Amino acid sequence: MSDANALNTSRKLAIIGCGSSGLIALKSAIDALPGWQIVCYEKGDQITGVWGNPYPGFVSTSTKYTTQFTCFPVRDAAVENDGGQSRAEFFRDGEYGEYLNQFADAFQLRSHIKLGCQVERLQRAASDEGWLLTYRSTGEEGQATSVTEQFDAVVICTGLTAQCKELETKLPTLSPRELNKPDGLAHVTGERIVVFGGGESAVDYATRLARPELNNEVYLSLRTGVRVSPRYHPIRGVPSDFLRNRLMLSIHPVLRNWIGQRFVEARMLHQERFEKWFPAKSKKQAENSKSSHQELKKEWAYRLTKGAKDELFNMFHNKSDDFLDGVADGRIKIVGEPVDDEMIRFYQFQSDEQVDVAPTKILPAVGYKSTLSAISGGTMSLADFYLGCVHVTYPDLFLVGFARPVIGNIPSISEMQANYITGIIGGTVPRPPDIAQEHALAQEANFARYPRLDLEIIYPVEMFPYCDYLARQMKIYPTVKTAGSLREWCRIQLQPATTAHYYFQDQPTHRFFGSAPVYMPSVFVLLLLLLKPLDWGFRIVRRVFRRQAAHLPS
Repeated sequence: MSDANALNTSRKLAIIGCGSSGLIALKSAIDALPGWQIVCYEKGDQITGVWGNPYPGFVSTSTKYTTQFTCFPVRDAAVENDGGQSRAEFFRDGEYGEYLNQFADAFQLRSHIKLGCQVERLQRAASDEGWLLTYRSTGEEGQATSVTEQFDAVVICTGLTAQCKELETKLPTLSPRELNKPDGLAHVTGERIVVFGGGESAVDYATRLARPELNNEVYLSLRTGVRVSPRYHPIRGVPSDFLRNRLMLSIHPVLRNWIGQRFVEARMLHQERFEKWFPAKSKKQAENSKSSHQELKKEWAYRLTKGAKDELFNMFHNKSDDFLDGVADGRIKIVGEPVDDEMIRFYQFQSDEQVDVAPTKILPAVGYKSTLSAISGGTMSLADFYLGCVHVTYPDLFLVGFARPVIGNIPSISEMQANYITGIIGGTVPRPPDIAQEHALAQEANFARYPRLDLEIIYPVEMFPYCDYLARQMKIYPTVKTAGSLREWCRIQLQPATTAHYYFQDQPTHRFFGSAPVYMPSVFVLLLLLLKPLDWGFRIVRRVFRRQAAHLPS
């Protein structure tokens, strides 16, 4: 055995948390770190995480094609010709949990996972090299024991949804955990409920609680408007994921925001014309609703989008095909913030007028608390990690699965993060030498782009620009050479965007993903190509002005 291999056998890596992020981090670590002892600690009794054992009727917000791991594909980019009625392109009910179990079995990950182990404390070792990890484990006889072990490196994968924020109120409160019971919502009936929040979870809870058979009166309390982006594009009839390609994403974010916001608003106001100009790629589901219902849907889609405080690609998107139907039917009523702490009266949405609500129960869905502070005894936060995954001070501490996509999905981002950080641990990817300066610049840019977000607990990213950056650091960014030919590279620019494009040097990956159809209408492809010279000019002007500003006296 070589000296290098002898050294590696004594090195240990801990992964905290299972689920999609923990599993892909574990698989990447096994591949990148031969000879290391790798252990994944999971507090629960399953490996599938939050969304692996969901409530009845669950439908993922991103397609199987874009959410699946590149190293374990199960679904191509074909679209069923049923107008989205079956939602077969998305993970439904327990399908995602089944996928994660199959993934773990395919790569023999279970032997590295310790279930029923709650990590209680993570602290720096006295030698300032490595970490002391303390966890509580329950044995077969139900007796809990506390164990402390030392590791050379640690990857935290506990995710964004570990602990919900709470609201101070005297009113009875529904918890998200209660709503995600496997037996559904039959126990929540005949209530007047206010759901607080405008994120995906809040919209989803409101939609589920407003189902007619539950006989609830449901209100959604919003501070501002929200962006509701349906799973299936209302014009083309295909998953919205499939209309987002690399050509569109190559346009500068400022231009994309300006053009995209106005295009979406025009499409909402003039949907009938757009349907004539751009016929559906697949047969759309027949509309059984009255025209007044459709007009109300269109009106609320426009009001909510127009009322949002950020541009199209600077705000989190909600994907719900049923939410606007609930609003148009009157089953979900949109209101503003409560008038006072009593939460009896609320402002009308975007108005100073007030309305009596007097809820019998409330449901806070206003975000999540970071678990990093609790694990570390208050010594670390998400803001300490460069790119949301590499600790600025400690070269042996990492996160996977904490980046929150404005548009995109967490599992695909987690796969890129996992490959990036295990490359750093294994020495095949360099750790940025000026990481503190780079981190400060990245934080400054995020503060400018997302001024209303708490960047201490949220690391917002636009999925593909973020993944592109990681790919460049790993030297796997798609080029004509990695694509195999100029023709194939052009197809990559037009196909549905996927992180698999970074791995086209792997022939099985290329064969599976390389034949994906192009769903964007030809006229839009042409418009984007015509827009590219403007994009190049815009980028040059911005560089010039930034260079001049840098030389101005302070």
